[in-house]
Amino acid sequence: MTQLPEVEVLKRDLEKEVVGKKIKEVWLSPAELVKRHGTIKDFAATLEDRKITEMERRGLALLLGLDDDHTLVVLPGSRARMTKETATADRGEYTRMTMSFTTGGSLHYHDLEPDGQLFVIDTDAVADLDELHGLGMDPLAEPIPWPVFAQALSDRDDLLKAVLVDDGFVVGLGDVYADEVLFEAGLAPGRGSSTLSSQEVRRLHRAILEVIYEAIKQGGVDQAPEEGADGFIPYAEVDHLKIYAREGQPDARARATIEYAEIAKGLKSYYSPGTQT
Repeated sequence: MTQLPEVEVLKRDLEKEVVGKKIKEVWLSPAELVKRHGTIKDFAATLEDRKITEMERRGLALLLGLDDDHTLVVLPGSRARMTKETATADRGEYTRMTMSFTTGGSLHYHDLEPDGQLFVIDTDAVADLDELHGLGMDPLAEPIPWPVFAQALSDRDDLLKAVLVDDGFVVGLGDVYADEVLFEAGLAPGRGSSTLSSQEVRRLHRAILEVIYEAIKQGGVDQAPEEGADGFIPYAEVDHLKIYAREGQPDARARATIEYAEIAKGLKSYYSPGTQT
């Protein structure tokens, strides 16, 4: 899971480490990650000897500006992270790309499932990327007035869980943070988005901000399918998650047990019947 908190953490952690660095050499595998370039060699050629001039986040994309009016676009995979390493650091089992710098050090891109994308395009073309169109509210980019949020909820008229996992509504909550937000707000995932009272809308609005900022403070979630996978850890061992992957455990707020169930076809959720209504 690589959602808004994780991508924002990557941006904040790496910005000071890579901006101003000149790229010496690029290694990558598998080639599917750079399929927009055709070959790994073509992709590497667009980066080598180029200097990284800036780094920003738009939606769930990381944009690394280069000194030749091009931009390296990183669309992190579903279980991705990036780390600053020494120039001679070994590649781990899930390391998909390494980028070494002329002044020493390197940037490693790791992904349990290589389903992300990396490509270089003209900086002027970034705004036209399909992946950046149709995005919903970004709580880290600009304040979301709660009346605007309330109207958007009412207009959707769908199950709360379905609304929150839609990047066209709020960017980058995904299954994990949608469940965390609903638990924090005390709202059942199967509630209709147009049925909330003003007080409930305010609680949900506040919960989104609180959950996202707390996740960023904690460094996000590096999730693995099993314990010990190249530094990733299971959801159940992430202390700041209060309900996700906690099925069968007691709800700390009420005498109830956390459940995991399908609330609509193809839509499941962790929730506490004793807390969320």
